[in-house]
Amino acid sequence: METLSDTCRTLLERSKRFGPLYGDRLASHLPMTLIALDRMGAPADSMARAFDANARQLQARDAELSPVTYAADWLGQGRNGGGLERYFQACAGRDGPDAVLRDWVSRLLPGVSASAFHCLIRLAYALDAGEHDEICAALAYWVMEYATLDLPPDTVNATPAAVAARLAAAVAGHAPWDGIIIDRMRQAARHPGVAGTAIQPSGLDLRQVAQFALGAYHAHEDFTLLHTVTACHAFRLLLPYAGEPRRALRYLWEAVVVATLTVEPAAATPAAAAVGIDWQACLAQAARATDAHVVKLCWSAYCEHLAYGDARYLAIAARKLAAQ
Repeated sequence: METLSDTCRTLLERSKRFGPLYGDRLASHLPMTLIALDRMGAPADSMARAFDANARQLQARDAELSPVTYAADWLGQGRNGGGLERYFQACAGRDGPDAVLRDWVSRLLPGVSASAFHCLIRLAYALDAGEHDEICAALAYWVMEYATLDLPPDTVNATPAAVAARLAAAVAGHAPWDGIIIDRMRQAARHPGVAGTAIQPSGLDLRQVAQFALGAYHAHEDFTLLHTVTACHAFRLLLPYAGEPRRALRYLWEAVVVATLTVEPAAATPAAAAVGIDWQACLAQAARATDAHVVKLCWSAYCEHLAYGDARYLAIAARKLAAQ
């Protein structure tokens, strides 16, 4: 775990005045963006530009500080972020951050899709940065926005791609999904062709889920699919705190495959193999970006490439940079 730069720490401190959401339940990407930029070696002026570009749309944090005796009482309530942060800070001060993470990550993983995976991602970035205040803020955010898909754990002897194809056929012709990403995911999970059916491939491992997400996004540039790639990276960082691995992976897989069902079918337009750009150039370019999704995708793609060695990670990062 590398230490953050003084610039990053200063900007993270300034970011605390903003809430985790803005507009219609849209996620603030500011802390994640700052950490990713710092990891990619962004200079101070680039980080300041990214801060300004992302902060202008955010809203001040809710002033509510209701006392919290037990955070589980606030699951999915969508409020009292300040009170929940204080609760987790007190727990971390008493038991240590590791103990809090081991206690709460496994509890929250059934809601891995909360806020379109952003609670998971924000917590993973905070953990990677070693920022205890940000860890507590991310846990509070996840409790606030906690939402489950409530799909069965039944397994089926099929590949992830085969399960996804079966589910896509089952929801074909559905009534239009509406709302933001998490709304559409919950609607898809309640579809008769999905709810109550076996969707867990037997023998599933994290590499398979990551490869499925990568393959879907590589074939189709789509905002929702982008989040499945960054979610797999975040899940891998949090896995040491996730409890029983197969149980944890169940929740990631159901969220990833349901997310793909909310994306309307389109002709595949795979990202071309990256030509004339390597990871050094890619990260240098991404470190000058202000678009949060460009920054986070490039950092996640690089980290996942280091884990799995798949050249398609560089291809999706280069495609995203070229589209700026």
